Amino acid sequence: MKLLTANRLTDGLVIWYASDNWPEGWVEDAALAKRLEDAEADAILEAWKPRETEIVGAYLIPLVDENTPVQREYVREHVRANGPSIGQTALDTAKAHNRPEVF
Repeated sequence: MKLLTANRLTDGLVIWYASDNWPEGWVEDAALAKRLEDAEADAILEAWKPRETEIVGAYLIPLVDENTPVQREYVREHVRANGPSIGQTALDTAKAHNRPEVF
């Protein structure tokens, strides 16, 4: 299982794939990201890579289970999903989206 993430070109915000519609199919809240099976994830990534006028730096995050990135990815993805490690806290970001922390 994997997640697809990227940055929105217009403002650099981290976005997460939820469906194939642009722009509403990409969400800023990682909790709403669609969990993808491996083959589906690879195909969707390949379809979005050439669309660099909309998103940049798209990549897949492998998951250990439905909500946990593999260990080598955990810290980076926790920060990307929940906000910076200084200033605004992960809890602040979670509260803004009315949810618990992601990952």
